[in-house]
Amino acid sequence: MLYVKVPREKYLDVARYMREQGFRTLIMVSAVDWLKKNSFEVYFVLRSPDGKGYVKVAADVPRSSPSIPSLSEIWRNAAMREREAWEMFGVTFEGNTMLKPLFLEDWSGPPPFRKDFDWREYVKEEYGLEPPKQGGRGNA
Repeated sequence: MLYVKVPREKYLDVARYMREQGFRTLIMVSAVDWLKKNSFEVYFVLRSPDGKGYVKVAADVPRSSPSIPSLSEIWRNAAMREREAWEMFGVTFEGNTMLKPLFLEDWSGPPPFRKDFDWREYVKEEYGLEPPKQGGRGNA
């Protein structure tokens, strides 16, 4: 796998260039929350035209303004993958018209895949329940 890190401003340009080079298969779009760096790494993975390799293109997006252009004008299947990253991380993909809840229809909390999301505290506040202690196996 080839890994390419690009500035956020070049993310869409590099995606178009990769498409022009024959990378027609978009495998995934996702994000990684780098809490200590105060940013998200938004990335997409493409399969090479001959099927023998992959390329990952990534860009850093600040947590304070988590927004990046959508790839959906280049690869139609990007819209659904971006929708998942939007819902789980709170990253907005500019131009994606599908950004609405997919898994968390009635969710009132923050994006659950963010590293600063404390699910134990959320369960306690939202449902009045004490979550199991860390490391515990529960009652079987």
